[in-house]
Amino acid sequence: MASALLQTAERELEKSGCTYVTLDTTRPLRRAVRFYERHGFSPSGPISDFFGMELLEYTKTL
Repeated sequence: MASALLQTAERELEKSGCTYVTLDTTRPLRRAVRFYERHGFSPSGPISDFFGMELLEYTKTL
């Protein structure tokens, strides 16, 4: 279900003219990180603090 929702969101973004998408997650959410990486997202570099946790930014070209 999560994969289908992500694919639908990406298609809608493409229809709107977006060429890439970014998202944020935190390091403790390891399953989320693996999910995003399996679906073509890559770490973009910026890491900031989110209430004491590392906030990781991921990006994907559509």
